[in-house]
Amino acid sequence: MTGIPFWKWESIANDFPLFHADDLASVADIPRFVVGVSDRRYGIGGDGVLVLGKEETDLRLRMFNPDGTEDFCGNGLRVAAAHAQKEGWVGDQFTIRHLNRNVQVSIAGDDISTVLGVASYDGEKVPHRAWGELFNANVWAGMDGGHPLSLYGSALTTGSTHVVIPIYALPDDASFKSVSAQIEVDPKFPERTSVIWSQELQENELRIRIWERGVGETQGCGTGSSAASVDYLRRKGRGGKVLVHNPGGDVTVSMDSWDSPITITGKSHFVFQGAWPV
Repeated sequence: MTGIPFWKWESIANDFPLFHADDLASVADIPRFVVGVSDRRYGIGGDGVLVLGKEETDLRLRMFNPDGTEDFCGNGLRVAAAHAQKEGWVGDQFTIRHLNRNVQVSIAGDDISTVLGVASYDGEKVPHRAWGELFNANVWAGMDGGHPLSLYGSALTTGSTHVVIPIYALPDDASFKSVSAQIEVDPKFPERTSVIWSQELQENELRIRIWERGVGETQGCGTGSSAASVDYLRRKGRGGKVLVHNPGGDVTVSMDSWDSPITITGKSHFVFQGAWPV
């Protein structure tokens, strides 16, 4: 088949068709292209689409949600790093430029580590319309199955916006889908927000359930794992290394203090490759 070559990758079950930027030079409407490619019935299918290119000695990555909106993606960074090394573009240490951030990458065997920078609770950076920070605060109030519900948590950005809700037990399917969808589009969050439900299993170990803006429920989220870890460590008043169980697999998130640069380590796997018909 002739067409635009692509490579399908996944990391903690977050799956992406990846295209080389040069191969998409003739595509005038990238968001529309992404919507078609992401469709799981008529397209390739994916939690997002990655566009990777080379810029002198560094790499340039763009990630698009299935609805065509552009976003920052921790798992996408790990996939891009693995693909670039497989293509022979880079060695074991290099930089990826992703949504105005220079992300340092190191690869040791199957483990890929990326430095995402420092998380922020700043209302303008998240963004949110509340007064001051939303940390351990009432982040949402609404209805769940006909019953009023008020949730406490935090809103922060680790490159992408997340509402983190610490909870003793993860919600059932009905509550998770209903409440998460309402929080995503709440007017308090003008650019919408992802929602991370976070359960502490034991010291420095979390299990999360993920609702990504523009996607819905996903099996893994790197920036979401980072957000849950930052908020957990801020509540503890320290730094450390946190093991985060995503539904699709585990990552390790570490930082010297909760307000220092975040390093996230995990794995990526190649699935298949093909060509998208022009």
